[in-house]
Amino acid sequence: MKRAPWHRRLRPPATFDRSAVLSWTERISSVTHLFASLEYLTRRRDRQRGGANNWAVNRRTFHEHAPRLTRALDLAANDRVATALHVSRAVAAAALWLPLGRRQRVAANAVLTGSQAALHAQHLYGSDGADQVSFLVQALTTAARAGQRRPAVVDACLWFVALQSVLSYTVSGWAKLPSDTWRSGRALPGITRTLTYGDPQVWQLMRRYPRLTKLAAHGVLAMECAFPLAYAAKGRPAPYLLATAGAFHLVNARVMGLGRFFWAFTSTYPAVAYTTRPRERTGDAAGVRRDDTLPAVAATAGLVLFTAGQVARIRRRRLIERGRGDERTVTTAAGNVLSYRYAGNPLSGGAEARSGGSGGDGPVVVLESGMAATAEHWERIAGPLGDRFTTVTYQRAGYGASRYRGTGEYRFETMVDDLVELTRHVAGDRPVVLVGHSLGGYLALLAAEQLGGQVRGVALVDSSHPAELRRSLRQAEGGRALTSTLAIMPGSLRAGFGSLLPRAPWIDRLPESVRPLALAQYRDPELWAAARREWRVVQERFEDESTGLPRIDVPLVVVTAGRTARADAVQADLHDEFAAAAPRAQRHLIADADHDEILTDADRSAEVATILTAFVDDVTAPGSEVRR
Repeated sequence: MKRAPWHRRLRPPATFDRSAVLSWTERISSVTHLFASLEYLTRRRDRQRGGANNWAVNRRTFHEHAPRLTRALDLAANDRVATALHVSRAVAAAALWLPLGRRQRVAANAVLTGSQAALHAQHLYGSDGADQVSFLVQALTTAARAGQRRPAVVDACLWFVALQSVLSYTVSGWAKLPSDTWRSGRALPGITRTLTYGDPQVWQLMRRYPRLTKLAAHGVLAMECAFPLAYAAKGRPAPYLLATAGAFHLVNARVMGLGRFFWAFTSTYPAVAYTTRPRERTGDAAGVRRDDTLPAVAATAGLVLFTAGQVARIRRRRLIERGRGDERTVTTAAGNVLSYRYAGNPLSGGAEARSGGSGGDGPVVVLESGMAATAEHWERIAGPLGDRFTTVTYQRAGYGASRYRGTGEYRFETMVDDLVELTRHVAGDRPVVLVGHSLGGYLALLAAEQLGGQVRGVALVDSSHPAELRRSLRQAEGGRALTSTLAIMPGSLRAGFGSLLPRAPWIDRLPESVRPLALAQYRDPELWAAARREWRVVQERFEDESTGLPRIDVPLVVVTAGRTARADAVQADLHDEFAAAAPRAQRHLIADADHDEILTDADRSAEVATILTAFVDDVTAPGSEVRR
């Protein structure tokens, strides 16, 4: 008999029987449980003293948050109880391959689900993706078997498994896509070179054939990102996508030793194949077709959540546009509209100078923020400074209520030029002191070059250094992580996910009155779009070997966060270079402050404000030009 062509043999059967789909789902998933328990039973040393999963160590994590639950988990952690659970788990997994009745299958599935839940706390290390998927699948097959007399219940469980599978691949692919490591093809050689997942022979092959390696990396990205297409064209692409994904996991099992991943993820494939077929080609012996209520409910809920997310985004944007009510604007030569405000108590001694803007005669202090930061970061420092001097905070183009009007390629110099123009606008001919935090410190130095003798001094608060990406491994690694983060943040927030972005710790360290505005900006896509735009040119400049320190002709005060200095000695050396390059400099270390706390913590920011006040008094005092 002549065999059908290979592409026809890949096609699924004409009709999918829900009972058969459920059986294959629970059976394939049970292999994951079987292998997992056999591994744990033969590797008892991992749970003994000094092992990676010793319960005496793991229980601390649970006891801190749930002491009552921990006492229950202590029972399962007993060596005899744990052994009994693993043995029963292995027996139940094997039993699912026997011709059992419905009740026996419910019991076997329940044993697998319950035993894994009881044992999970003891195996925090080495039980990530595969065990999570197998637990989800087995819990759903338990529910499906228990409600098997109602086809709608079985179909809801199978739909849940299928949608979770598609979501897992899709999110994995789109999360990799912004990474230059994956797009360039470097990810696969990097993985195969590691001690945990490496394979020397495969790594050598990838080094020998870099183009094929890059093609393989792109193939993984394409397969994962395109996985939702399994539901397109009446499910015709599904067999090919499932075959590709299965081969991917099979290769991972051989190369990376992730054998359980193959069984865990392929256990979802029967449900994917079942739900991607046209409804008229599904059902059972009684002729009951597939029930599609769950995806309809999920789609409706998704639409509602998307709408709610957009409403929340618009409300946040309106709050940002309203600001604090006393902001002013200036339009720069680049067309950008910058929002700025005068800080401090309006009844203080600085009010007279502020009311006249550039018409006063005292010094003007301009505060320049870091990347992906808000003007409200300065609140605890701007207030005390504003009570003594005319103090200005502002948002760079694209942040807060400031608008970026550029149409061509973004230039690094735009940030500096905007700062220079704003400073001239608010200060006129008055003396200026520039204060910058993080990237703002470097921008302040460059602006001081252009402003010349009008600038009496520059204060650098835990400032960025143009050589930090080249000389500090910690900064270089942080830069790569920042690239990946900024690649996905603007789009995610525009899609309405801002409310899901966890509240940053620095927000709750700010004065309560500005927290809502700071949080709205933190969850606003425009802040992250502006940061991404800036990071591209900053990264290019900082990685350029020819980029050195700007000319520093004014006194400096260099303030370093204590944790920055402890965590990265190179960064402390770079701050010393700032001080050494100036004609006159002061060095200060704020003990136990990190990069954000140096501005936002009440006690540490008060210390910084005192240092800055003394510095401004010193560099703007009569005769200070002579000391320069």
